[in-house]
Amino acid sequence: MTRVASPADLDAIMAVEQASFDTSRQWSRTSWAEEISPADHRLTLVAGEDEVAAVATFHGFDVADLDRIMVTPVARGQGLAVELLSRGIDWARSRGCRTMMLEVRRDNDPAISLYQRFGFETISQRPNYYGGGVDALVMSVDLPATTTEENHV
Repeated sequence: MTRVASPADLDAIMAVEQASFDTSRQWSRTSWAEEISPADHRLTLVAGEDEVAAVATFHGFDVADLDRIMVTPVARGQGLAVELLSRGIDWARSRGCRTMMLEVRRDNDPAISLYQRFGFETISQRPNYYGGGVDALVMSVDLPATTTEENHV
């Protein structure tokens, strides 16, 4: 089940963060509290059956950005990231965004594969973006208007 995150999810989101990233790459509790505070230009989703096992956060004006997507190690391979990314893309389209962008560690093959399945392509790279010699790939996908949107433009 995927739903919009609420402030009540903050502890669960922090648990997913801690299970997904080493300490040096974790977002702070304050940062996550800001991400889940209501705002028209921002969407944070959580997914999981009995408990939150995956989180994604997006923001968008004319271009949408996938800021973070994470799935606990025990929940990986269950399609939660696919579900979150699909919902985020739908949200971006509904806002009129025509492009979504993201950054991903060059060595994160599972994430890169997921993004490529959704049509993302590498448009540039940022050397040593993550430190330790790890580059970031900047990826982008066009979000064509739906038939309904095209008729109202």
